[in-house]
Amino acid sequence: MTNNNILLITDENEISDLLLSKLILLRANDKVEVCTLKDYKKYLEKADFPVIILHEFEEPDYTIKIIRNLKEQHPESELLLLLNKKDKDLILKAYDEGIFDYFFIDSEDYEMLIKTVNCIKFRINKEKELRNEKFLYQLGVIDSKTNLYEYKHLKEIFIDLADNLRIKNGIFCVLTLDKKIRTKVSTNRLAGLLKNSLRKDDIAAISRGGKFYTIFSNIDLCGVKAVIDKLQNKIGEDLPIRAGLAKIGIRSFETLDKIANDSLISASQNEVTTVCLEDNNINGLSSWLDDDTNVEPQKAFKLFKNAFSNKLDNIITPMFFRFQKDFETKLTNTQVSQYANDIESVFSLRNEKIHSELIIRYDGYAKFNIKLTHSGLDSAEDTKMEIPLNKLTNKLLTSLLNQLKDEYKQTAYTER
Repeated sequence: MTNNNILLITDENEISDLLLSKLILLRANDKVEVCTLKDYKKYLEKADFPVIILHEFEEPDYTIKIIRNLKEQHPESELLLLLNKKDKDLILKAYDEGIFDYFFIDSEDYEMLIKTVNCIKFRINKEKELRNEKFLYQLGVIDSKTNLYEYKHLKEIFIDLADNLRIKNGIFCVLTLDKKIRTKVSTNRLAGLLKNSLRKDDIAAISRGGKFYTIFSNIDLCGVKAVIDKLQNKIGEDLPIRAGLAKIGIRSFETLDKIANDSLISASQNEVTTVCLEDNNINGLSSWLDDDTNVEPQKAFKLFKNAFSNKLDNIITPMFFRFQKDFETKLTNTQVSQYANDIESVFSLRNEKIHSELIIRYDGYAKFNIKLTHSGLDSAEDTKMEIPLNKLTNKLLTSLLNQLKDEYKQTAYTER
């Protein structure tokens, strides 16, 4: 059974004879059908043509018009443009309209053959991708409303994805709209813009609460920030985007998830578009820590690192969580948020008058750098201190959090 898989559209008989003589083709079941411009719609209604070769017309604009019509009415077909002579402007415009490739009437037969075969292969691969995508929809791997992957499946497969060097050299991003303006409509709009803005090798998934998890491969922080800025421009300044970023490297999904979500909280606290907490990392270890021959300092560093991890897990993280619940009950009209990780730990109180934060950073060796900061008119003075690791106790942290609350209230609830 013959598979008529190539359609040549031309009004010149000698061109069709020339092309047919050069395309001595392909596979046993491949065949080239020829039709005039007047009849091409009838041919396309009766049969499926994965590849269409369009011979250019005298007017370049008319050629572009036909290309546009073909791509709109038969998007499943791939287009090859057959040119009489080189025309840079026409070629560029044709690529913009979606042609796969082009060749000339005097091109060598092997060049025509290679480009046509590549076009057929591309179409076959596209069909395979569409078929695989249908399976993924059926299995619930892809969200039917946004056409993005589901978060849980991205999490499950990440360990296999992370072996790819381009992924390792990429950025993990958690993206959402500001809570104050987030709606179902605006979230769906952001999903559409995000999908259309991604490169072929980027990966995006949707999670609960209007969050989008995106893996930008082989890109630096500046590149990702530029992408998000473009997203912000497209969606409009009245729908502010918040994004938390983390460098992927050899980290686990859980670690990246934690750092990126903490960065997202920081972006929301400070009402900025993007935050990468690693940019704030002041834990620059002394050069002697990188010297493998200096055994004793290395042992000391490991001891201090273990002590820090103990403070983070058993004091900072649980107390931040408990005080968040407490302050959310006691402080009216206040946005209470917090995060704690090995880069920095921040407890934030915010309303329209003032933004107060308790910031704890580990210096990478034996001390904590602690700040209580207030931004707003008539706010209290900032507090800074440096303490040894063993001095950060439940009692001290309770005192600092209560101080943060009291100084916040001095300005937050004053009449003007």
